[in-house]
Amino acid sequence: MAEDSALRTVLAAVREVAPGAEVSEDTQLIAHRIIDSLSLLSLVALLEKEFSVTVRDSEILPAHFETPLAIRAFLKSKGHS
Repeated sequence: MAEDSALRTVLAAVREVAPGAEVSEDTQLIAHRIIDSLSLLSLVALLEKEFSVTVRDSEILPAHFETPLAIRAFLKSKGHS
């Protein structure tokens, strides 16, 4: 998946778990309460499916899910560009 495509997929996943939220690549998802603990778990499940990755519990850190760009960087660190 190309980087731009990966970011679009991340944005789509965030919008799916937070319908109606205005989300761009640098939106503070946790600080602005766009995602909470339950929607974060839903987001992780969507990302695991879309990117064919496994996110360990120990990897569910605010820094990894702070913004869509941070999520893309996290996925890239797991081997997806």
